[in-house]
Amino acid sequence: MTDTPTSRATLDQVGASVTGFFQDLGCELLEYSPDRAVVALTLAPRHLNNAGNLHGGVTATLMDVAMGLCGTWTEQPEQRRVAITLSMNVNFSAPAAADSRVRAVARCRSGGHKTFMASCDLLDESDRLIAFGEGVFQRGALRSELP
Repeated sequence: MTDTPTSRATLDQVGASVTGFFQDLGCELLEYSPDRAVVALTLAPRHLNNAGNLHGGVTATLMDVAMGLCGTWTEQPEQRRVAITLSMNVNFSAPAAADSRVRAVARCRSGGHKTFMASCDLLDESDRLIAFGEGVFQRGALRSELP
């Protein structure tokens, strides 16, 4: 393991390899290190529910991606390991409105060779807790064909 911060180029490379909804939402990978990942999003109207607050599905997606990344770190970002979500729970604790910047801060709590458990807090720019949760994930094989 390393305590050296991950370079912006590596964060961009890993972030680009997280395909699908992560890209569509406009998420940004802020931290990626052994046992920790932080994903951020500035909320736009498309991220909100009918009450004008952060949509629960967006909340779950941010937390799912951050938790999946925190348990699949590799030193070589071109050899990414993917995570398969086996179970996940999300608890909502406060609303977040448009133009808020939220961060999903995930850490790997324990695990073995094939599975790991992670927890995540979703925080706003004032470190107010928006949501929290846990998940169980399966580590996939190393893959080099990701973008």
